[in-house]
Amino acid sequence: MQQPKTPASRRMRVIFALMAVLVLAIGLGAYAYQATQKNPDAVSPIDSGFARSMLLHHAQAIQMSMMMRDKASPEIQALAQSIIMKQTREMGVMEGWLTAWNEPVMLAGPPMAWVENATNVRHLDDQLYQAQCKADGGAMAGVATPEQLQQLENATGTEKEILFLELMLAHHRAAIPMAWFANRNGEASLVKALASAMIRDQGMEIGWIQLKLQQLKKS
Repeated sequence: MQQPKTPASRRMRVIFALMAVLVLAIGLGAYAYQATQKNPDAVSPIDSGFARSMLLHHAQAIQMSMMMRDKASPEIQALAQSIIMKQTREMGVMEGWLTAWNEPVMLAGPPMAWVENATNVRHLDDQLYQAQCKADGGAMAGVATPEQLQQLENATGTEKEILFLELMLAHHRAAIPMAWFANRNGEASLVKALASAMIRDQGMEIGWIQLKLQQLKKS
């Protein structure tokens, strides 16, 4: 007789699926970059810095979304699942680029140093973003604190849904200027294309999150 599926077994299946997506995306990312670059040894510090910073940023978005599995309305679970799958794939692509570049996945120092140290930044919005990164000491904006993550883990019901959406809203709003900076100042066409896709996708999610928050807070 078939054994009932437990929450633990469902979590393991999700983890294995995400690992498969990540491994495949890493390989595709490395192959795609090598196939499109005439000089793969010339790596822009903005391209590599964006990949590293967005890896960290995505990892926390996935962490928060995993906390909502089986613990929220179908709509919010669907958003969380979309974030998990999409950003896991994007993490694999970016890690694949770093592998192709022979660049480390992590570097010591402030995560936004690549923005602080960028030169020839011409767009006004990017100049303002660079000034903000310098004022913040190279810290990454929009990242939830350990206390906020623990609060999200412990919350239940509507309180959990509202907190998740508020944290994800701040997270997405911080990701968009980072992606614009890479899009306008980076060099690799694949990096620019992925940054553009993030701007589009997360911009759409911001609109949905804002509407859902209004509904939840009125109820």
